[in-house]
Amino acid sequence: SVYRLHFKHKLPENFNTKITEYPHLQELTLTGMRLKEIPPIVYSLSSLTRLNVSNNKIEEISSDIAQLTHLEELIINRNYLYQLPKEVATLKNLRYIDMWSTNVIELPEEIANLENSIKIIDLRAVRMSEVRQNTMQNLLPKTKFYFSPYCNCKL
Repeated sequence: SVYRLHFKHKLPENFNTKITEYPHLQELTLTGMRLKEIPPIVYSLSSLTRLNVSNNKIEEISSDIAQLTHLEELIINRNYLYQLPKEVATLKNLRYIDMWSTNVIELPEEIANLENSIKIIDLRAVRMSEVRQNTMQNLLPKTKFYFSPYCNCKL
């Protein structure tokens, strides 16, 4: 069985067909592909524990992410994201979110439901005010946040 697949720079033409051949896939990496969205077929990979879609052009994550019930690590850095969907709060095993160099300056309030599971959130290289940083930390007080120095801005 295949448990890890790593693709860089280009998806194979038959990706949607090929990916269904690995029902026990636990780790999927799709980096540097200029993807504007996570391929919808990915949300059907219910055994995924680690999803890395870094360095793409993703602007939004579908609410279908809730289907990834075993997900522990979500790596979405260097994308054009402005927010996480509230459905991320249903991912009870999620312990690490890497969002550095995105445009995410607030988290959905529902994410507080994951207070006991999320251990680390990386938001370095994201311009945000000290108020926004404090709001996030108050939402998830047990979580270790990595921030760049705050800006004196309204973000």
